[in-house]
Parts: sequence; C-alpha cells; structure tokens
Amino acid sequence: MPPSDAGSPPPEDRDPAGFELTDEYDMPAEVDATFRTLRRAAFGYFALFVVVVAAVPGLTLALDWWSQGRLVGGMSPSFVMAAFGLYVFFFVLAVAAATLANAVEDRMLGGPERDHPEQRGDAP
Repeated sequence: MPPSDAGSPPPEDRDPAGFELTDEYDMPAEVDATFRTLRRAAFGYFALFVVVVAAVPGLTLALDWWSQGRLVGGMSPSFVMAAFGLYVFFFVLAVAAATLANAVEDRMLGGPERDHPEQRGDAP
C-alpha cells in the first residue's frame, strides 16, 4: 500500500525537486553575504576575548598594585578580575555575540513575511 499524501499539496504546486512553489528560499549570494558578515563579527568578538583574557596576566606583570593591592576581604584586583570579572565579561560577550548574530540573520536572510502592525490593523 503506497504512503498517504494527505497533508501535502497537489503535484502541480511542486517544482521538479519536490519543493512547494510557495516556499521562500535564500539565494546563495544572500547566504554567502550573511556568512561573511557573521565571520567578520566572530573574528571581532574573538579578538576582544583574547585582548581581555591576555590583559589579566599582562597587568600583573606591568602594574604592582594589580597583584599586590587589596580590595574588600583582602583580595587583590587581579584575583577579583580572575574570580568574578572574567565570568561577567564572558556572559556579556556571549549575549552580545548571540544578539548580533540573530539580528544579522533576521535582517539578511529571508523567511516568512512578517506582517507589520499597520498591515494587520493592530496599530493604535
């Protein structure tokens, strides 16, 4: 017994490859441009990551107060940065990178047309 095609559109609504003619697909040039933009952003975020991570031992070598000064509880600024500051920085960097990547993909790649509130009649 052949499988049921109850939920699929009639054959005349499909192209030879089997895709529905009403579906939207991104062109290779759009995908390539999005990839290049995201790669450029990733390199920028990686460079920032390396600079901040390398700054902690660099400051220890360059500034005496960075490793010998004392803050609350007798902790040095270097210890505070390594124990707490870097984790906060990593979280902020991850959120910024994910937000930028999602915004770039939403802007540059196609998808289902989003109705604007004015078109739906929901605008005040």
